[in-house]
Amino acid sequence: MQVSDIEKIRIDIQSEGNSALSLMISRIGDMMRQGNGNFPANEFVACSDIDPNIFLQLIEGMDNDIFNFATVYDHPDKSGLPITYSIAFQGKDEKTLIFEFRFGTETKDTGELLPYFEGFISKALLLTNDWYALEEKEENQH
Repeated sequence: MQVSDIEKIRIDIQSEGNSALSLMISRIGDMMRQGNGNFPANEFVACSDIDPNIFLQLIEGMDNDIFNFATVYDHPDKSGLPITYSIAFQGKDEKTLIFEFRFGTETKDTGELLPYFEGFISKALLLTNDWYALEEKEENQH
């Protein structure tokens, strides 16, 4: 898979059956998000179209070589609260590559890949925070 092949991205953060974030964004601007990365995620789910440039900004600067490392990383030390990050990339051909990280909030020495994806998740949140807040505000006014 190449970065240019990505059509959809799905990000989930969970711990012990509780969700902190569920986010799906597509190249054409479909967007779904629940939560802000903190436990537990709020109940509000936003689904609507967004500017497709947000997707392009999210994937900007990604390295094609990263996809060679798609697999499940189950860290043996899950000190603190057990947590799972799941990041899925769906390509034009419906092929999906998934990165899953299982670790603990107090786990040390997580390697270089987990911090890379923590930065990616932070970027996704930053790019969609204004949209999510506006959707929630509009929902609360009804």
